[in-house]
Amino acid sequence: MGLAVAADVVPPSFERLQVVKIIAGLVGILALAYLAGHRRIQQLERKLLLSEVVAAGFGFVLVGLVASLPAVGILSDAVLYEIRPILPIGLGWIGFVVGYRFEASALQGLSRSAVRVAALAIAAPFVLIVGAALILLSRTTGLSGASFLRDALLLGTAGSMAARGSADLLRLRGADDAAVERTRLVLQLEELAAVLGVLLIGAYFRPPEATVAWQLPGTAWLFITVGMGVAVGLVVYGIVSVARVEREFIVLLLGSICFTAGTASYLRLSPVAVCFIAGAILANLPGRWKEPARLALGHLERPVYLVFLAIAGALWQVRAWQGWTLMVVFFVARVAGRWLAQRVRPLVVIEGEAASAPWELPVAPMGALSIAVVVTAQDLYFGPSIPWIVTAVIGGTMLTEIVAQATLRAAAGFAP
Repeated sequence: MGLAVAADVVPPSFERLQVVKIIAGLVGILALAYLAGHRRIQQLERKLLLSEVVAAGFGFVLVGLVASLPAVGILSDAVLYEIRPILPIGLGWIGFVVGYRFEASALQGLSRSAVRVAALAIAAPFVLIVGAALILLSRTTGLSGASFLRDALLLGTAGSMAARGSADLLRLRGADDAAVERTRLVLQLEELAAVLGVLLIGAYFRPPEATVAWQLPGTAWLFITVGMGVAVGLVVYGIVSVARVEREFIVLLLGSICFTAGTASYLRLSPVAVCFIAGAILANLPGRWKEPARLALGHLERPVYLVFLAIAGALWQVRAWQGWTLMVVFFVARVAGRWLAQRVRPLVVIEGEAASAPWELPVAPMGALSIAVVVTAQDLYFGPSIPWIVTAVIGGTMLTEIVAQATLRAAAGFAP
């Protein structure tokens, strides 16, 4: 089930007791997200070198999954229909936060070897995942070539990047602070490549004609996506420039993200890509408000992200065996791609720049942006294969995190 809704769908109705139960359940999820975002919880995660995906995120995916059960009914299909704007808002929030952390000036200091290593780390898993997914999807579905090509590209885009926090795990392998920082900058390039992939997929693989009012060429949608992100970024820049206190920043940023994500979803564009562009423009323009804006985003980032994962868990169809099969293929292809990139890595490092090249993890964890890439499909497309790719990435994210943690800690003899 996706949140893309056709025009002829009849809105559901609820009994009074159902409404009370649903409201109480939603308030409970919001309260849990707020508590899980407390700074002490985040400090504990950093101390144990755990990512938010495995520490708190997976719990909220399970909360959403349980809340969607018919016996519970808090996040049933009918409820998700009524609160469907939450999904694009969550996607837009993730895209905006990633864009706001994108430091164009810092990337200019990367060596050519670091850029080559990043390109290799992106290309190798992307090619293997897309190739393996195409073979599997072509054999298990009756979809057209464009449909399973779109799904394979989404899987490849989600698997071609690593979580930003995975750079901290390099300390278990003996990396110093400088190496960790270089790796973190390279991970920004991976995030940029992933957003570019989502942007291109959203522009050239449009939803069915019956669900969209405008019919334009793919290149036109590409320009509309970029133009919308740039225009909104400049408008938000002008708005936040007049804010004076942190509370004003929170209200203005949240309102701007909601407006941008909602407009993008209405036009059947990726909220992740549009909000990323807006956030990147806002972060790289001068202003006295940049630090208060960063603090405002930091206060709301974790609760919004966890609520988004709960919605993703409610949309997760775990009973389809095709999704679990695709998860195994996705995981194996991604690990093989990262391993291949690590083996070929010495060939792309320029002589004399070996010390400035970033470190690399054999099994790199995935993060929120990877999940957002495939959940974007829930907002834009219909089809039986959409829940399968969501299962592949959510399950693959958890499995990758567990394997990465176990491998690194066993090799380093790490004890919290």
